[in-house]
Amino acid sequence: MADKSDQAKVILESVANWKFPPFSEESGIDKVVAFGDSSHKCPVYVQALPPCTVGCPAGNDIRAWLTIVQLSELKGLTRAESFELAWHEASKTTPFPAVCGRVCPYPCETTCNRSEKEDGAVNIHAFERWLGDYGIEQGLKHRKLPQAIQDKKVAVIGAGPAGLSCAFQLARHGYPVTVFESFAEAGGMLRYGIPAYKLPRRVLDAEIAAIREMGIEIICNTIIGKDLGLDELKEKFDALFIGIGAHGEIKLGLEGEEADNVISGVSFLNRIHSGRKVTVGNKVVIIGGGDSSISAARVARRLGSEVTILYRRSRAEMPAIKQEIKAALAEDIEIQFLVSPVAIEVRDGKAVSVECRKMELGEPDESGRSRPIPIAGSIFREQCTTLIPAIGQRPQWRDVKRYVDDTSQLKPNKDMAVDDGVYTGGDTLSLRLVTTAIGEGRKAAERMIAQMESEKRPIQEVVPIVGPEKMRLDYYAKKERNRGSCLPENKRLIGGLDLELDTGMSKEQFLAEADRCMSCGLCFECRQCLIFCPQKAIVEYPQNSIGEVMYTKYNKCVGCHICAQACPCGFIRMGMGDVL
Repeated sequence: MADKSDQAKVILESVANWKFPPFSEESGIDKVVAFGDSSHKCPVYVQALPPCTVGCPAGNDIRAWLTIVQLSELKGLTRAESFELAWHEASKTTPFPAVCGRVCPYPCETTCNRSEKEDGAVNIHAFERWLGDYGIEQGLKHRKLPQAIQDKKVAVIGAGPAGLSCAFQLARHGYPVTVFESFAEAGGMLRYGIPAYKLPRRVLDAEIAAIREMGIEIICNTIIGKDLGLDELKEKFDALFIGIGAHGEIKLGLEGEEADNVISGVSFLNRIHSGRKVTVGNKVVIIGGGDSSISAARVARRLGSEVTILYRRSRAEMPAIKQEIKAALAEDIEIQFLVSPVAIEVRDGKAVSVECRKMELGEPDESGRSRPIPIAGSIFREQCTTLIPAIGQRPQWRDVKRYVDDTSQLKPNKDMAVDDGVYTGGDTLSLRLVTTAIGEGRKAAERMIAQMESEKRPIQEVVPIVGPEKMRLDYYAKKERNRGSCLPENKRLIGGLDLELDTGMSKEQFLAEADRCMSCGLCFECRQCLIFCPQKAIVEYPQNSIGEVMYTKYNKCVGCHICAQACPCGFIRMGMGDVL
C-alpha cells in the first residue's frame, strides 16, 4: 500500500477548493444544498465486472476466487476453509479448474488491470491450477443446488469439455443426465488431443470422476448415428445437447496422401493417446500451423524423431497458442515459415519426401490473415519417414448432419438451439479454446433448463466493466508476479510423453498471488472511504443489503466526492449518472 500521507495529499488536493454546503444532522438527502449549478450527487455502490471475467470465455468469477483467499483472515476463515470455499466458487461455472489451469492460454490475464502496473498481470492460470489440484488432493465434492429432483431427463452427445460442462450444470440443478461418448473413455479432445506432458491423465480422470459423482451416467463406445439413432434419443429424453467435437481429418488434396506413413494430426494424436504403438522413424514432417500441428510435433519429438513443421504463412499469422510455439522451438523442433506443400513423393507405398514451394505474403484473405502467394522457381524437397498433415479438423456429423448448413457447420439460434429441444456448443460451432467449450456447455444448460421449465429467461442487465481509468492504481503496492516453475529445457524430453513439464506454483506463491488481486469493481474493505470522509457519513455496517460492510448515511452526506476519489477499486460512483 502506498504511504497514507501521500494518498491523503492526492485525494484532498483534488477537492481543496470545493465549498461545502450548510449541513444539518437531521436533514435528509432531499434537503442537501447543491454545489453551484450542478445537482447534488451522493455515492452509490456499483458492483462492476472485472476485466478478467470479461476476458474469460467460461465466464468464471475470477475475482471471487482470488479475494476469498486474500480476505480469509479478515472474514474469520482458516486457510483450508477459504481454499474449499474458493474451489466451490469455481465449480459454479467450471468443473475443470485443474485442467484449465494447465491447458488454457489464459486470455483473462491479457485484460487484467494489474497489467497497468510494472509488476504484471495476476497469474490467474497458475492460481486456478493450484486451486483445482487442491480440490483433487482433498477429495472435494461438487454440490447440487438446494432444490427438488427434476423429473425431466437430458441426453448429452459427446463427453468432451462442452458436453461434460453442460451435463455438470444440468446435474447441479437436479436433472438426470446421460452422456453418450463414441470413444472408449470420456474427455474428448482433453484426452485424445492434448498430450499427457501438458495434461496428466490422473488430473483429467480425477475431475471427470468428480463430475460423474453428481449422478451423471457416461456411456462410452456408443456412436450416435450408428449404435443409436438421434431420433431414438429425442423420443427418450426431454432435451439433447450435441457436443461431438471435431475428430474428423481434413485432407491436403494431394496425390500420395493415402500412403501408409501419411497420417493426419488428429488421427496421430488419437492413436498415441489411445495407447496404440506408432512408429514414425527418424524424420517427421508436419504440415500446418495450429495447435494440433504443434502437439503432434512435440509428441513425435518425444518418440525420438527429428521434426520439421511446414507452415505457409509467417510466425505472426500462426494460429497455434504462442506459448506452445515457443515451447516447440525450445525442444529443437524446426519450423519453416512461408512454405507450402505441392506434391508427395511415394516409393513402395510410403511417402519419402514432400515437394514444397516457398511463399510470400499478399493482401488479407477471407480469414483476415495475409494471403500466401507462391514464389516462382522456389521448389525444394523435404525428406520424411512420416508425414503428418495437420491443417484442420471437423466434426463427423452422421445423424446430426440434418442440422448442418451449407457452410458445413451447426448454426444455433440465440438460445444455442438447432431444433426444438436440441442444443449445441463447443467444436461443433468452430475450433476454439477448451475454456470456450466449457462456457458454451454451461450457457446451453441454462437455456435448456429455461425451456424445460417454461421459464422466460431474464433480460441480462448491462453491468459496467471497471477498467484502469476507474481505479486508483497508485493505492496498490508493487508486488512481483509469482511465475511457478517448469522443468529445465534440457530435461523435458527425458521423461517421454508422460512427464509433466509445468510443475506449478507452491502454496506460498498461491497465497502471494491472491494478494496481488486488486478486487476491481468490488469492495474489499480497504476502508479508504471511511478514513477520508470529512463528514463521517460512512460507517461499517455488515448487514448492508448489498452484502458489503461500508455504508453511507445519506442524511450526513454532502456530496463532496472524496469517498469516490479515495476508493481504489472503482466500487463507489457519484450519482446514477456516473454508473455506466
